[in-house]
Amino acid sequence: GEEFSRIQRFGHSKIQLMDFSPAEKFLVSYSSQESPNPRESATVLFNVFDVKSGQALRSFKGKAEDYMVGGAKSAGPGGQGLQWPLFKWCQTEDDKYFARLARNKAGKTMISVYDTKDMSLLDKKSIQMENVVDFNWSPKEAIMCVYQEEANQGNQPARVSLIEIPSRTEIKSKNLFSVKDVIAHWHPDGTYLAIQVARFTKTKKSSYNGFEFFRVKERDIPMEVLELANKQEKIVEFAWEPKGHRFAVVHGDGARPEVSFYTMKDPKSRQAKHLGTLHGRPVTSIHWSPQGKYVIIAGLKGLNGQLEFFNVNDMDTMAINEHFMCTNVDWDPTGRYVATSVTSVHQMENGYIVWSFLGQQLYKVNRDRFFQFLWRPRMPVKLGEEREAEIQKNLKKYSKKFEAEDESLKSQADTEKLAERNKMEADWKAFVERKQAEFAATEAQCAALVRLSGYVETDQDVEIEEVEVEEVISMKEEKMAK
Repeated sequence: GEEFSRIQRFGHSKIQLMDFSPAEKFLVSYSSQESPNPRESATVLFNVFDVKSGQALRSFKGKAEDYMVGGAKSAGPGGQGLQWPLFKWCQTEDDKYFARLARNKAGKTMISVYDTKDMSLLDKKSIQMENVVDFNWSPKEAIMCVYQEEANQGNQPARVSLIEIPSRTEIKSKNLFSVKDVIAHWHPDGTYLAIQVARFTKTKKSSYNGFEFFRVKERDIPMEVLELANKQEKIVEFAWEPKGHRFAVVHGDGARPEVSFYTMKDPKSRQAKHLGTLHGRPVTSIHWSPQGKYVIIAGLKGLNGQLEFFNVNDMDTMAINEHFMCTNVDWDPTGRYVATSVTSVHQMENGYIVWSFLGQQLYKVNRDRFFQFLWRPRMPVKLGEEREAEIQKNLKKYSKKFEAEDESLKSQADTEKLAERNKMEADWKAFVERKQAEFAATEAQCAALVRLSGYVETDQDVEIEEVEVEEVISMKEEKMAK
């Protein structure tokens, strides 16, 4: 609150990490304790708390290796190889479910889904799925995307499945062959799912890339395949437009890759349509505005902070700037401003710059040991898609209304400002008149004192005389040749 007083306390000794659920109704804490026997692994403890009451609702405790299951491409807490956060929360507003990847007694993978209503295992059993590498929840619904890797030396293909919770129904799946790696990209609205697939060639010596798209919100969830013109090119970055149906792909093997834009809305073919490609850009990442339409094509870190402000609607570059050694790009929630920063990973040039969405520099701050820049979040506006579409359609009508209100407020502000200026002018005039009166009184007193002293001031003539003075600086004698 305003007084920054403690409102809750969560009991967990020697806590190392913590994680809030998406709706901030629950808190997960983590700690580990090393075994006195060096041959045994550490004991880990996970507690799930109710944020409002502070009560521990459920605990998970066991050996560290029991929680090291798939998806952990790098070392987690304490370098133990644990994936953090261990539990993945369903992204719905009620924090209804959370899940984790586990193994059964036979050593086969399974997904354990828990219901926050009573913190019990959903239907008292886990979802048995072999060879699961990772899973991801939809950003808007209780649907999870599950990736199972190949097995039996490729005889059993890799598989991507969409599973609806709590029914556990597999609503869509796709088998994938000769898979090297898979990355799932959910659209922020959960409308689409892009599966980025790297496949081995027949010789297994090289690989090529492509995409599998799921139209999740459409009937029967139709799928389609997208391959780049040059399938051998490395895919550097993939990014969905937050509010819209477009996406950007950075692809290429050189120092200046290409940036291609596509849309999922093509009334003619109902397939992903290529909008255009920008060639030879110094880019490492793509940053869409939260409102869509605008994007920053950024060359960070090794590319010294090259920034291209791009309008995707017009396929036009609005500005090209540079923030030397830039490490981060952060849009504000409105999409009107964007901040670029250099954090303390570099020892020099620490600080941040605030730009307009058009690429105009508005504000710059240099600060040593600068660690992080965060915009204040905005509460979501829950109007619904239909209402937002109606407002967008009649924006001119609403604009006139608000422009009239703005003009009225401006006129009122001008009136108040004029009154304030008139008051300041009147106060100044009164001050001048008062000082003039004081000066006149003081002058009269001085004149009276002069008369009493008998001093008579007379004017004296002054004559100015100019005198010229010649001075010998040096003298030198030379003999003239005869």
